[in-house]
Amino acid sequence: MSRPYRVLIADDERPVAAGLQRQLEALGYDVLAVVDDGQRAIDVCRRGLPDLVLMDVEMPGMDGLTAARQIAHDPGTPVIILTAHGHPDLVEQAIQDGVIHYLLKPVTSPSLHAAIQVALARAGELKTLRDNVATLELTLRDRKMIERAKGILMSRRGLTEPEAFRLLQRRSQDQRLPMSKLAESIIQAEDLLETPAPRPGEAGAISGKN
Repeated sequence: MSRPYRVLIADDERPVAAGLQRQLEALGYDVLAVVDDGQRAIDVCRRGLPDLVLMDVEMPGMDGLTAARQIAHDPGTPVIILTAHGHPDLVEQAIQDGVIHYLLKPVTSPSLHAAIQVALARAGELKTLRDNVATLELTLRDRKMIERAKGILMSRRGLTEPEAFRLLQRRSQDQRLPMSKLAESIIQAEDLLETPAPRPGEAGAISGKN
């Protein structure tokens, strides 16, 4: 059985926060903590790593939108903003700050449950998208290194491009290394060979200066 989702509540109105906690627990969620300002929400997110944050906009100290912007990037926890004001500019600002969802107070249990499910699903989709982008960037980097290593082998050994590629393949298999790692070692060796050595007496001349 999977564990219940852990939720952080950030709201300085104690009756509202208590009501949210009762609703969440009745819906089967685990309330990690209840805090009353944005900075404490950031601190708890970094330490406790909740699955979701319910964040009020207007709080003393750091406001909810500022905290939501930080939490969305570090540690990357999805945030649902709770507010009594539904102004379009506020909604747009919340989205730009990385907020996953937006709810107007007073919050009913069905709307709260639906918003959490949507927010968690969207957060999962965004994570998958980021992971795919990172994989594509790594693949592109690997391809660039392999192309450069092929060029080095073609220049150093007088090989054709297919011959250089086959040599990389064979060495990769023999050494049980990914081709990108082998290419990186070839590039590093080439860079070392191309680095000019200090001329005789150069080090002594430098050390002899006052």
